[in-house]
Amino acid sequence: MSTTKRLDEPWMLGPLRVPNRVLLAPLAGIGNWFVRLQAKRYGAGMAVSEMVSTHAIHHRNDKTCVEMLRIDPREQAGGPVSIQLFGEDPAVMREAAAHVAALGADAIDINMGCPVPKVCKTGAGAAMLDDPRRAVELARAAVAGAVGAGGPLPVTVKLRSGVRRGETSGFELAQRLVADAGVAAIAFHPRSAAVQHKGEPDYALVARLVEALDAPVILTGGLHDAVSARRAFERTGADAVMLARGALGNPWLFAELVHGRSRSPTRADGVD
Repeated sequence: MSTTKRLDEPWMLGPLRVPNRVLLAPLAGIGNWFVRLQAKRYGAGMAVSEMVSTHAIHHRNDKTCVEMLRIDPREQAGGPVSIQLFGEDPAVMREAAAHVAALGADAIDINMGCPVPKVCKTGAGAAMLDDPRRAVELARAAVAGAVGAGGPLPVTVKLRSGVRRGETSGFELAQRLVADAGVAAIAFHPRSAAVQHKGEPDYALVARLVEALDAPVILTGGLHDAVSARRAFERTGADAVMLARGALGNPWLFAELVHGRSRSPTRADGVD
């Protein structure tokens, strides 16, 4: 699928203007304020935090509320910051979304794709794909709670294509989340939770979702370098790409995609 969209152009996420279409994905245990700041420094249009437990926010866990929810003002100078939440209880999700909105987040993302057993066994993460009714209730609660000083925040959901190999339950759930819960965009990883990061992503399924969904689709998964990211972006017609493991230790990847950087990083770049 060809597209007239450009990675370096601004786009709208609900009421939120994002300066370009190259985003930093939520990286569990990694995506703190400093990592997000470096991604912004090299060109990321938006950065998403590591996933944060709604129950930890509810119980006002010190590490969660002081460290994991920290938003540095310099981050927002380069574009919006989204905080990713995970949990299975709609009431707790609504409370957590309201708390995060009050802290100054620009957007909220809900994790419905994490394949890690300790997350899924609580009913959160990719387990939501097997419980679409609760998934919609959870997203609806986040939308209701996500109101900051400037008004409602856009809520996005990060999904896998399914739980088990060959399943496409994420395709159907994405449409329900937009139509029934008011989600502003879907970040779609076209691999099942069972395979985690192995195998070829199903980019054809993403292209189908782009055509079917009345909301932006953010592509993630398999975007290891600038060539693969550009190819997948053009093939799927997605509204943006979200870099995850490909950007680890390589923030210059954002500069390649957004600013056309062509030279390899030097030792001086690494200590700059």
